[in-house]
Amino acid sequence: MPKPRLLLAACCGPCATVAVERLSPDYDVTCLFFGNNLDSKAEFDRRLAGLYKLTDKVIVHPYDHNGWEVENCARCFTLRLQNALDYVEKLGFDYFATSLTTSPHKDAKLINQIGASLSPKYVPTDFKKKDGFKRSVELSKQLGMYRQNYCGCVKS
Repeated sequence: MPKPRLLLAACCGPCATVAVERLSPDYDVTCLFFGNNLDSKAEFDRRLAGLYKLTDKVIVHPYDHNGWEVENCARCFTLRLQNALDYVEKLGFDYFATSLTTSPHKDAKLINQIGASLSPKYVPTDFKKKDGFKRSVELSKQLGMYRQNYCGCVKS
């Protein structure tokens, strides 16, 4: 029996490592790279290159930072998760999740509340638990990924 198809909204390769590792036993995972929040095309390209070191199953939303000004993280999370849901609906995925919950700097409870409010297809996660962030650091080093030190927005 085939696994359900899950679209993982991936903020970067390093955070996606542990997410893909933990989701793959139960789902057929495809990553969605949406980086309109990133402050430059160069940063977008570096993060996307890292994601491709993890998997070739990547959908790339074209970079367009014009007009990307959000007042807070919750608004950014909402826009990113809504973008993922749009792809889920357009491409017929069964579920979606996000790698944002890997970062110790991101509020997994808030992210999960937003995701659940958007759709019952959202799979809540907290990838930083059970040493998830530590595991993401290990995996990204093994894969030779660029590890950024900020979320990517201009306000960081």
